[in-house]
Amino acid sequence: MTETPPQRSRRRTRGGLAVVLIVALIGLVGWWIAGQSEGETSARADGESVIEEFEPPERVRAKPFQAKMLSGSSIDTQDLLGQVVVYNVWGSWCVPCATEAPALVENANDFADDAAFVGINVRDNDAAARAFEEEYDVPYDSVVTQDSATAMLSFQGALAAAAVPTTLIVDREGRVAARVLGPVTATTLRALISTVLAESDESQ
Repeated sequence: MTETPPQRSRRRTRGGLAVVLIVALIGLVGWWIAGQSEGETSARADGESVIEEFEPPERVRAKPFQAKMLSGSSIDTQDLLGQVVVYNVWGSWCVPCATEAPALVENANDFADDAAFVGINVRDNDAAARAFEEEYDVPYDSVVTQDSATAMLSFQGALAAAAVPTTLIVDREGRVAARVLGPVTATTLRALISTVLAESDESQ
């Protein structure tokens, strides 16, 4: 059936409104999360994402947590102190998470000797999450959904359950050095990790 001009116009209008609402929602969530963080930040937009970097004196210190992992093992983040750590909040149901997966995998492999990567799986079931990890050949483990709330609360406002995906780079002192709200690109993630590694090396 051929659409009439008024029908096409209404469809374009609805599509445009949907895009505006999505962009507004991303902005609102970014504003809300920034308001929950104690440290001051300089935020910038990068396509669909918001990138924030925190100066050392303004960084929020994460509390250590323990959790079960998708592999069946467990994690105690107290053991990660002294390392730069990348935390990624994701779900197998999340389309932007699939978009950013290759970027995370690439960086996890490239920085395997310099930084630890930990996923935090949310609003998911373990079977679907493991299938996602297998599909994208994810080389690091993730906290199971059942323990994700505990993990996210440990970052004291730097993470929100509504903001998926979100990626945090934590410095060697366990403080949030950078945050990406939305899908991260390989180039952006590489630059953020390299910056934190460089400052960590300079302080030693």
